[in-house]
Amino acid sequence: MTRLVILQMISLLIFNDQISSPAAAGRSSRCVGVDQVKNTADRFQRRHWGRLSFLQSTQDTRTCAQTVAEMRGDLSNRSLSPWKYSLNKEDNRIPYKISFAECLCDGCIINQREDMRYNSVPVFASLMVMRKTPCPRDPNKFVVSKDVIKVPVGCTCAVPKYTTLSKKLPS
Repeated sequence: MTRLVILQMISLLIFNDQISSPAAAGRSSRCVGVDQVKNTADRFQRRHWGRLSFLQSTQDTRTCAQTVAEMRGDLSNRSLSPWKYSLNKEDNRIPYKISFAECLCDGCIINQREDMRYNSVPVFASLMVMRKTPCPRDPNKFVVSKDVIKVPVGCTCAVPKYTTLSKKLPS
């Protein structure tokens, strides 16, 4: 399972530079039938996702406290900001399923305890996907376009954001 997640995360970084050009966007604005959507999706997945597998079992119900007690195994368990993966599904997106990381703790694990002076925050990577939307002129056809989404790939420990209020000094 760890190898699958690692391959998926590496691919997120590789796809960063493959954002669609304006010319490609212009070509993709035409309406296409269901068969052509399937062919386009298959070609896209073979080209960009062919070597990747997705997490099928996401029944991970661990809590922060349970993870603190273990702190071994995968990096997601040993991190100061442990996380788990869940499948995010969108009918109009290709690929339909993407593994998203979810932080297990609000604080960070310091000296085998959750320390609320720090924050567990998600780390994001950009990922190219395709979207299919109904054709405005023909409900039996679709417009297929490329999109870039931000995907949570893990969690890290951070010092909380502090906002400073400007104080008006007495005159």
